Amino acid sequence: MNVVCYSRVSSASQDLDLQTSELKKFCDYRNYKIIKMYSDKLSGKNMDRPGFQEMINFLDKNTMDVNAVVIWKLDRIGRSLSDLLKIVEYLKSKKLQLITVNDNIDTSSAQGILFFQIACAFGEYERKLINERTSAGKDAAIAAGVKFGRPKVDIDMDQIRKEIAMGLSKSLICKKYGFKRSTLYTKLNETKEDVKI
Repeated sequence: MNVVCYSRVSSASQDLDLQTSELKKFCDYRNYKIIKMYSDKLSGKNMDRPGFQEMINFLDKNTMDVNAVVIWKLDRIGRSLSDLLKIVEYLKSKKLQLITVNDNIDTSSAQGILFFQIACAFGEYERKLINERTSAGKDAAIAAGVKFGRPKVDIDMDQIRKEIAMGLSKSLICKKYGFKRSTLYTKLNETKEDVKI
């Protein structure tokens, strides 16, 4: 059987070697002939990945009689249930199968399609739970008085205006009090101080 392989890591600093090696071993064991290998170093949330798009364009023409796409895990090709189902529907329309190494999914069978849909649903459910827990934790922290973001800088603007009037440069003032020039300008604007920059 002729196949193409697709691998993905989330960032440029991560290594694709493990996935590539596992895909080659799997295809060799199954006697699949690898026609092409595609990869990306990008988040799976975005479907506009160069390697993925190149693979889709290749499969669209399918001049080399490819029968299936082999991936390491489901989340390598797509993160959401809707994206994964769209990919499977596209592959079905091209009479292509989706085969995963780690999830043991093969969409050439009815059982494989069912397992695929269940696995996708649980994956999406788990991500939603994580998001809900994160949001709930943040809300609880805010209710307890935890402040998020940069702390507000307490600036004595009367003293700052006095020092500006005495001819002290804004750079020295910022260095002296330990804040950025942009913070000083913001505070001056807030107090409607007409100071030339």
